Amino acid sequence: MLRPGGRVAVSVNTVVERSYNHQINAIIAWHVPSLAEAVTRTFALGEASRLRSLFSGAGFGDIETNTVRRTFMLPSFDAYYGPFERGGASIGQALAEVRRDLADTGGPIEAEAEYRIASARR
Repeated sequence: MLRPGGRVAVSVNTVVERSYNHQINAIIAWHVPSLAEAVTRTFALGEASRLRSLFSGAGFGDIETNTVRRTFMLPSFDAYYGPFERGGASIGQALAEVRRDLADTGGPIEAEAEYRIASARR
């Protein structure tokens, strides 16, 4: 429970294209359409207006939202995703597609991520 005057904060993903690892889930959902709804829900709060509306509806004020971007440098695709890719099944197939989409050459890769941070006061 939040005390009167207390502040609450959340961090949510914005869109799949700027998510550190949810691109994998989107590719899996393409192969397994029954998972598409779950992937879509992951990004349902990414719009600042949606977060503001939820905070306001819950009785919060002094609502702030900010978008934060971060680029992660990975030594190689294989260093991060390799163990998952070698795991096989649908995630292995999806990661093979991610590797192709990123035009992996075996060297360093960048993974851009974007998060929306929202806070409000009770």
